[in-house]
Amino acid sequence: MKKFSLYLSVLFCLVSVVGCSEQDKDVNGEFLLGNFGTDWKEETFYLVVPINWSGESSVTIESIKLIKKDEKPITYEEDGKKYQVFGANPLKSSGIYGESDVGELKNIKDIEINGDGKIALKLVLGEEVNEDSERRIKISFSINGEEYEKIVEWKTLEQLATVSENNSVIPYTT
Repeated sequence: MKKFSLYLSVLFCLVSVVGCSEQDKDVNGEFLLGNFGTDWKEETFYLVVPINWSGESSVTIESIKLIKKDEKPITYEEDGKKYQVFGANPLKSSGIYGESDVGELKNIKDIEINGDGKIALKLVLGEEVNEDSERRIKISFSINGEEYEKIVEWKTLEQLATVSENNSVIPYTT
């Protein structure tokens, strides 16, 4: 029994020393994690946003256009923005998506909104897009066959930019 105890004690000591020495070894190398960011210029992305109609009756969207305060259309040549507006799945999370992740999109014409809905703006931004407080959205819609238009201020659209106030490209990192 003494031999067995002595054998067990020696075995325990050896295992402890080997185990401890493994933990103290220095390893060459380090972990590097990738950084994500994007250059919005000439990239296509989809901005999925909620749209809410607070009226009593549901509305049928005829069109949604990006305009300036004076109602001139926003164009790629003049403003550095190409866009298309779609209806999006109301259950889709709001956010920025690539083409393969945005999900099913519908023609915006004849989309019905009763309370809450979702739209997706397909955007391509040019080289130098600055913030512009004059940008608006013009929504043409109908209620029970009668046509209306509303011009809506939207901070996200006003602040959409690829150039910061000091004329440097805005980096996007997470």
